[in-house]
Amino acid sequence: MQPGPPYQQGPQQPYPPQGYPGYPQPGYGPPPKKSNTGLIVGLILGAVVLLGGGGVAAFLLLSDSGSSSTASPTSSKKSGPPDKYSSMPGCEKIGSKVRNLPPLETPKGEEPASTSNDEITYTRSSCSWREPNAPSATVSMYLSKSKEPGSGAGEAWAKAGVENAVTDGGVLIPTMAKSTKAVHTKLDSPSQCQIKFYQGNVEGEIIVTGPNPSGTVNQTVCKENALKMARATSEAIG
Repeated sequence: MQPGPPYQQGPQQPYPPQGYPGYPQPGYGPPPKKSNTGLIVGLILGAVVLLGGGGVAAFLLLSDSGSSSTASPTSSKKSGPPDKYSSMPGCEKIGSKVRNLPPLETPKGEEPASTSNDEITYTRSSCSWREPNAPSATVSMYLSKSKEPGSGAGEAWAKAGVENAVTDGGVLIPTMAKSTKAVHTKLDSPSQCQIKFYQGNVEGEIIVTGPNPSGTVNQTVCKENALKMARATSEAIG
């Protein structure tokens, strides 16, 4: 028996067929997708830690003052009586209140005075009544204006001058016109007597000198004349 025709096989195809859906080639194809869930969670946790840590650090920096307690800030601003006066009376107004005064020398008016106090503006006004061979009188008024309104520096400075005179041995005058405090000061000169007083933010200084500046004056009479001038000055200040 003769053999039949050879068996005809079709074209050989790779197995499984390339590109056939559902059958990727072994070892090829797109890599498997990775989940981003872990990365997102990590970023969120990191942000929380950073923010939380920064907040704690800021809190520690703000709250830690190096001591167990913190004191409330206190104001260094001073307070006291307001300045009562801003100008001084003229010499003529003072002289009009005292009889039989020697002639008035030409007043210089208000001028700057020396002071170590940088909290005030300090000025001086002076009046002098003189003539040869007669008692003379000099009135000086020191005006202390507070640089900071309401600080009380003006009156405090005026008061200090009179308190110093008391400390140095002066004798208090119980009442003297409108003054707050007045004192007969202690002087080494036998030909003079002096009264100091303060009235608000003004300090007054009255000096009476006998007919002979190098001689000796009756202190009782001198103090009476000084008191007249001090009263007139206080009333003129107002």
